[in-house]
Amino acid sequence: MIATLFEIVLYIVQSLLAIVWWIAGYLFWVFVWLVLPFAVVAYVAMRAAEKIFGQQTVRAWLMERSRRLGGGIWERLSRLLVASSVLPFRVLFWFAIFAVWHSVISLLWTPKWRPWSRAWSKRWKPAKQSPPSPARSSAAGRPRVA
Repeated sequence: MIATLFEIVLYIVQSLLAIVWWIAGYLFWVFVWLVLPFAVVAYVAMRAAEKIFGQQTVRAWLMERSRRLGGGIWERLSRLLVASSVLPFRVLFWFAIFAVWHSVISLLWTPKWRPWSRAWSKRWKPAKQSPPSPARSSAAGRPRVA
């Protein structure tokens, strides 16, 4: 009985480790094939720009860009952390699952119509003529009584 229980626990632990190892390997290869080429191209472009425009000019431009893009990140992040700290763990767990699910759906399926163009085209269509109501048609056939 104990050997069987130990084997079950060992099987569960091995399965969890295999899942974690698969996720880590997947993230590693995503990094290698998606992020690393952009980093290499950015490095080569920065070195080429330093040769062409001068080191101080390029570094000043990069500093200005990084300050402008990263200026309000801490304020936004601190508000987000405070807001998410009041959520129960169940909600955070389901939010993470929803975010992954939404990402997968967005990658694999896109609608054939675009909401903005569809709404815009419907905006300018002429109004349909409504059929005559039954009250009008029956009143039109009767002679007027004065």
